[in-house]
Amino acid sequence: MSKIKKIIAYEVIDSRSFPTLEGRLTLDNGIEVVSSVPSGTSIGKYEAVELRDGDDNRFSGQGVTRAAGFINDLIGPKLINVSPSKQIDIDNWLIKADGTNNKSRLGANTTLLISELVTKAAAKEKQLPLFRYINELYHSTYREEITIERIPSPLFNLINGGKHGSNNLDIQEFWVILSSNYSFGKAYQMGVELFHELKEILNSREVSTTVGDEGGFSPSLVANIDALEILSEAIIGRRLKLGLDIFLGLDVAANYFFHNDRYQVRDIPHPAKPSEFIEFLNTLVQKYSILVLEDGLNEDSWDDWVKLSNRVSKEIYLAGDDLLATNKEKLTKAIKMHACNTIIIKPNQIGTISETLSVINLARKNKFNYIVAHRSGETNDSFIADFAVGVQSDFIKFGAPCRGERVAKYNRLWQIEREELKI
Repeated sequence: MSKIKKIIAYEVIDSRSFPTLEGRLTLDNGIEVVSSVPSGTSIGKYEAVELRDGDDNRFSGQGVTRAAGFINDLIGPKLINVSPSKQIDIDNWLIKADGTNNKSRLGANTTLLISELVTKAAAKEKQLPLFRYINELYHSTYREEITIERIPSPLFNLINGGKHGSNNLDIQEFWVILSSNYSFGKAYQMGVELFHELKEILNSREVSTTVGDEGGFSPSLVANIDALEILSEAIIGRRLKLGLDIFLGLDVAANYFFHNDRYQVRDIPHPAKPSEFIEFLNTLVQKYSILVLEDGLNEDSWDDWVKLSNRVSKEIYLAGDDLLATNKEKLTKAIKMHACNTIIIKPNQIGTISETLSVINLARKNKFNYIVAHRSGETNDSFIADFAVGVQSDFIKFGAPCRGERVAKYNRLWQIEREELKI
C-alpha cells in the first residue's frame, strides 16, 4: 500500500467570491488527488467552526491562510508515510489534535479538507470510483452493507429567498421534487426544463430573473406563497401533475425570521406565535403537496418541533438542518423526542468524513431518513455527489440546475448513472 508523500493547501475562491481551502495530496507512487471544501451562508450556531483569518485588510477578514498554514506546516508533515487507507485513524487523530467539540482550534474547513483528500487518495489507490470506495468504507467500519441501487432523487432549488436571495422572500429555498419513479437522468432533464419554464413565467410578469447563491431565481414577490403559486404554474406549463409526477418542498430556514419568540413572515399580518406558524406550515404542506419540509422552526425550539411533527402528515420528510447540524448528540435527541424524521447531512458541519458516516449510521439504525446536501458557498468539486451515492441518501440537495458549481455535482451524478450503474 502506498504512503502519503506530500500534502499542500492553498486558497481558492468559492461561488460566493470568498476564499476557501483547496489542497493536493500526493502518494509515493505518483497518485495525486485534489479537493476543495465548501462554506455556508445560513449557518446554525451548533455547526463546527470554520477557521478564518479575521484580517480586515484582506478579503474582508474571510481569508483562510491560517487554515492552509496549519496543513502545510503542522498536519501535512505529520502524515508523511501514513497510508491513506487509515481513514478512521487519521480522522480520529485530527479530532484529537483539535481537542474541541466544534473544531474551533484547527477549523472544520481544515480537518475536512484533509479528510476528503485521504478518502479520494484511498479510492484512487484501490482503483475504485469514489462512491464505491465510500460505500466500502462505510461497510468496513460498521459491518453494514448499503446496496447501491439508485441515484438519490434531487431537490431542485428553483427559487431562492432568505439569506440566499437578493429579494423580499422570507423562506430560503423553494424546491421542485420529481417523483422517485423517474430515473435521475429523466428527473434532471425535467428539472432543467422546469427551470426554463419558470424563467419564461417570470419574464412574462416582468419580474427579475437574477439568480441567488444556489442558482435559483431570486424574484421580489408580494408573499412567500406567491413563489409556490408560480412554481405550480410552471409545473402545469410542463403538463405535470402536482402530487403525482412532482412535489414541492421548502427549506424554511426559520432562524432567519425568528425574533422575540415570534415568526415574522409577510404572509401573516403580525408576528406569529409558534402555534400560529405551525398551522401556517401545515396549510402549505396540504395545499401545495409539500414532500420535504426543512428547518420549519427555530433551531432551539425543540418542544415546538415535536408539535410540528405531530401536526403534519407522517408521509412528509420533516428535516432538521440547523436543528441537528450533522451532530450525533442532536440526532439522538431528535430520535428520542420524535422531533423530526429526517436529517440534513453536510460534512463541513461536523468536520471529518468518519464523523459524517457515524451520523449516517445512527440515522440508519433508527430508520431515520437522511439527505446529503451542499452549501451555498461551493466550488466545482463533486465529492459530495459521490458521497451521496455511496451512502444511498434519500435525496440530494445541490441547488438549481444552474451555475457551474451546482451542475458539476448534478453532472457527476448523471455520469455515475450512465457509466457506472448503467441505469
